[in-house]
Amino acid sequence: MRRQPRLAELAILAGLGALACGGGAPVTRLVDGRLETGRAVNEEAYAASLRAGIFDATGDRDRALDALEQALAADPDSPELLARYGEVACGAERSSPPRPASALSAFSRALALDPTYAPAWLGRARCLELLGREPEALAAAQLAVAYDPEHVGATELVARLLFAFGRKSEGWAWLDGLATLAPESPEAQRALLSAAVRLRDRARERRAKKALVTLGVRVPGEAAEELERAIARRDLPAARRAAISLRLASGALAVLLATRAPELALAEAETVLRADPTASDAWIAGLAAADALADHERFATLLTELDPDPLPPSRAALALLGALVQRHAGNDGARALTQALGAPSSRADVPKPDLESHP
Repeated sequence: MRRQPRLAELAILAGLGALACGGGAPVTRLVDGRLETGRAVNEEAYAASLRAGIFDATGDRDRALDALEQALAADPDSPELLARYGEVACGAERSSPPRPASALSAFSRALALDPTYAPAWLGRARCLELLGREPEALAAAQLAVAYDPEHVGATELVARLLFAFGRKSEGWAWLDGLATLAPESPEAQRALLSAAVRLRDRARERRAKKALVTLGVRVPGEAAEELERAIARRDLPAARRAAISLRLASGALAVLLATRAPELALAEAETVLRADPTASDAWIAGLAAADALADHERFATLLTELDPDPLPPSRAALALLGALVQRHAGNDGARALTQALGAPSSRADVPKPDLESHP
């Protein structure tokens, strides 16, 4: 018998409501796979930011920006929220065209509040590159690296722009420097390896591969192929071993498996949640997998197994949750999810931050 869609939707939303919590002390968050410590955001702003993450994960730029405007109305002096607004406004591959003017204004406001905030410099650099303003993008990317020397994405952007300008020796100097500065970082070695393969620098390619082997990391491609083979033959232990080689967390593995091998995803999610009830990625993956398998009993059980103070979910998990809600609630699913997280029923009395007056 098919489960009632509205009941499933409401149960999911009730459980997710626990994620919209905040506090006054400094907090540590997982951002793009990296732990970052920063100022706490008030509860209203945090909930709106979470809604923005859900919309952005599904490519809905306009709703994501609306949610971030709500967050900024509640916490207008947050460099983190302003930088996030800029990233969404200027990001490619969204449902509507980029808004570079608004993005650059948001980055400028973030940097006026904190001139050393590396994510704002990096977001500005990426936006300027999108606009074809490469020299300015290079200057901004170099400042991002100056304030966060071990940020792989910022260094890769600097090197890519230098290569595009024909300044190969300088580009290699940045990547070599990153690999030297962070010799135990697989990401740094992978960045060097990727550029070496693309530009056919065999000496650097060999050096980066050797460094990865020394770190106990399989050369990119091998572990990924092993993971694909493990999923194809429904071999969860082999998939776990490949995920470890890829530095893929257990919750992220469950999310990856949810749409491709739901029976494996459900087993992985339940294992992770037994060890760590705060693992929201595993929780969402388990719900999606149980739903795909029409296993209503395990779905109902999973709804109760998330800790009241969970970790923030990743973008991939939020996208999975959005798809699950949409499947049962249609196009109104995102609206219901927004309301469940405490959004105002009307935007009329919510002041919108001025994002156009700071070029």
